[in-house]
Amino acid sequence: MFYPHSLLNWFVDLIFPYRCLSCGKYLDREYLCRPCFNALPVKKQNECIGCQRPTPLGKTCVFCRETYVVDQLFVASDFKDPIVASAIKLFKYRFLQDLAQPLSQLTFKHLDHLAKRDHFSVVQGNPLLVPVPLFKTREYWRGFNQAELLARAIARHYRLDVGEGLVRSAHGTPQAELEDRPERLSNVRGLYTCINPDMFRGRSVILVDDVCTTGATLNECARVLKDAGAVSVTALAIARG
Repeated sequence: MFYPHSLLNWFVDLIFPYRCLSCGKYLDREYLCRPCFNALPVKKQNECIGCQRPTPLGKTCVFCRETYVVDQLFVASDFKDPIVASAIKLFKYRFLQDLAQPLSQLTFKHLDHLAKRDHFSVVQGNPLLVPVPLFKTREYWRGFNQAELLARAIARHYRLDVGEGLVRSAHGTPQAELEDRPERLSNVRGLYTCINPDMFRGRSVILVDDVCTTGATLNECARVLKDAGAVSVTALAIARG
C-alpha cells in the first residue's frame, strides 16, 4: 500500500546516510552500532503498572487492581536514557521503521534476563501478541503502526502468533497532551473495540506498545480484551515515560 510519506522517506534515505544515534558512526541501514546498542540500559526491576512500586514480575499490586485490569507489566529499558528516548521518538514521529529492530532486540534482552533470573518464559501458555492499535487515519498518515512492527518482530523471534482483532474505533485527544492520570484513564475509555472476540476467548495475551506512561491506554485495551474473553493480559513496552 502507498502511504503519503513513502516518497519523502526515499529522498531522506538518499540524502541522509545512516549514522549511529549515539556515536555518529556511518552504518549500513542501521541507526545503532553494536557497541552503542550493547551500552543501552536493560531494565532489571519490574514494577506495578499503576503505582510503579517494585513487584515480582511486574504484577499489578493489590492496591491498583481496582483501577487496572492489566495483570502484569514488563518494561524493557529506560526512557530517561537519551539514546533510548531518541530512538523511540525517531521511530514514532520521524517514521524511521528500521529502528524497530534494535528496539525489539532490547525487549529480547530484557526477557532473556527474566528467563535467567526469575525462570520466566514468555512463550509459556502460547500467548497471543497484540499490538496497541492506531486510529486508521493516524496509521495511514504515519504509514505504519509502531506497536505492530514491534509485536511482529517479537512474534518472529519467539515463534508466537499476532492477533489482529483489536482496533481503535475513535480518534480522541492524544494521550501525550494530557498529564493528569485520571484524565488519561477517562480519555481512552471507549476508544478501542474487539472485532474478533473468538480470537481472544480463552487465550493469554501479551499487549505490545512502544511507551507506557500512566498505563491508561494499555489498561483500556486490556479491559476490551478481557471483555472479549482473554484470560490474562500482560503489557510489554520498550520504555516507561
